[in-house]
Amino acid sequence: MPIEFFVTLKIIHIGSLIFWLGPSLGAWFCLLSLRKYGGEFSSSTQKIYQVFIKMLIVEHIAFITLLISGFGMAFFWFGFHQAWIQWKLLIILLFIVPLEIIDIWYGNIKMARIFSSPERKYYTSDETQTLVVYHRYVTGAAIIIIPIAVLSIFWLVIAKPNF
Repeated sequence: MPIEFFVTLKIIHIGSLIFWLGPSLGAWFCLLSLRKYGGEFSSSTQKIYQVFIKMLIVEHIAFITLLISGFGMAFFWFGFHQAWIQWKLLIILLFIVPLEIIDIWYGNIKMARIFSSPERKYYTSDETQTLVVYHRYVTGAAIIIIPIAVLSIFWLVIAKPNF
């Protein structure tokens, strides 16, 4: 493969990484702050939930693009026989992909249903349960798993250890 193809895939890969981690993290911090100081049912909080869900869409499109571009580089350039790529794939497939699937289910499907209607004055018990699961468990797991996984992958990509 020509080097230009690899460079293009690498640029797409790095750009996708930025869009996977950046926008939804910023929106999450805004949502966290508004929930704490503005209240769960303020019009501002409700609007930020809608923006947050849109940022989750950006995040998940970027994640899929990140996977495709990474697979493309491995397939066309590196091959899958190198230990660092195998470890990277293991981390991605065991930790990140399952977490992202859960995030898509709760964030883009279940929460999107809750916040598709105009301002709310209360949540049903099912909606409350969805929000508790998302904010406590999904987000809690992401706060632990994503930084450790991403930093581990960075190390593998930079050091390219040959275990």
